[in-house]
Amino acid sequence: MEDTDKKSYLKDVEGIVSQCDRCGNCLTVCPLFGSKDIESSSARGKNNIARGMLQGVVKPSVEVLKIINFCLLCGTCVANCPSKVKTNDAMIALRQYFADKNGSPGAKYKALGILMKNRKLVKLSAVTFMVLRKSGMNKIIPNGMVPKEFTRKQYLTSFAGPAALGSFVPTSPIEFSNKSKVAYFKGCGMSMMFPDAVEGTLAILRTLTEPQLIDNMCCGLPHLAHGLRADFLEMAKTNISLFADADVIVSDCASCGGTLKHMATYFADDPVWKERATAFSGKIMGLSEYLVHVGYQPQQRVDATLTFHEPCHLGRGQGIKKQPRQLLKASGNFIEMTGSDTCCGGAGSFHMDYPDIAQSILDKKRLNIENSGAHIVVSECPTCLVQLNKAATQSGGKFKVMHISQVI
Repeated sequence: MEDTDKKSYLKDVEGIVSQCDRCGNCLTVCPLFGSKDIESSSARGKNNIARGMLQGVVKPSVEVLKIINFCLLCGTCVANCPSKVKTNDAMIALRQYFADKNGSPGAKYKALGILMKNRKLVKLSAVTFMVLRKSGMNKIIPNGMVPKEFTRKQYLTSFAGPAALGSFVPTSPIEFSNKSKVAYFKGCGMSMMFPDAVEGTLAILRTLTEPQLIDNMCCGLPHLAHGLRADFLEMAKTNISLFADADVIVSDCASCGGTLKHMATYFADDPVWKERATAFSGKIMGLSEYLVHVGYQPQQRVDATLTFHEPCHLGRGQGIKKQPRQLLKASGNFIEMTGSDTCCGGAGSFHMDYPDIAQSILDKKRLNIENSGAHIVVSECPTCLVQLNKAATQSGGKFKVMHISQVI
């Protein structure tokens, strides 16, 4: 990587952290500061360290990199910041700077990047995980990465209810014609860890259209977040080309959807790909967003109390808040839990990198779910589902965890 490229990352960082006026609003909402009460855990602390590094007062050391990596990238600080300082973007840029400076983001993230970039390895992992689940050996996999799904069949058996809630009712002035080409973006985490949810998504989409099934690449978020931007851009170009014929691209993974919607920003200075990336990003819709947009009505209401954990990349990342709740209210007895939009501590690989801190964040989420009295906690992100399944186990079976496609 040329020095000019490294300097461009630092210039991006400078443009962000210079906006921080050190008010401390972020300290009151940052899940990490709430679990580890030190300044460098917060956005203000990270911005101060970044500013010091840019001014030459702080050296770009291993200790600084540890602080940069210790971030959920959940965006809570941005949402609550009076100046909307994008500390999460600054941390991603700094991780890339360190990866380029050191020649690699490290063996662990490099290996993760290789796995997620290789479609054959992702498919092989999905088959392996399925075998582990069927044999009961999934419990030996660390960090709960191969959870046992509570399937839609089990759900309907446990909470029987009336079918045929209502007919199709359009809710948006924008109409999708029969000729609209709707494609499904299959996320790596969904395909590897939650195959029943994937089947649920496809079953719902097929009641509305005949979705295009494309052998897409990873959305690239793991690469972008861990200093592998070249791989991210390469996969992005492939996905942009693969979905060129689609009018709408539906994702049932909040992380994928959030990344794909912001794809255009990473090609803003690329004259060849800028327009194509902008067109691609404009086609992306989250599953619940799409379903409400076209007027989908859940076909069965169950006698179960449901609550919703709002993924960071869904609510703060895409502004999708009302839609999943609207669908769940039509599917069962919906109740809003305290802190529904607070990060669960999953955050990609964070729960594997910092299991103790992730657990302390999850403990708060588990108590909120238990106090809600819900039978089922629903979400729209595979990493969140992994975390919430841990919480369900730790609760002694007080609640089950499901993807929204399995409930509606």
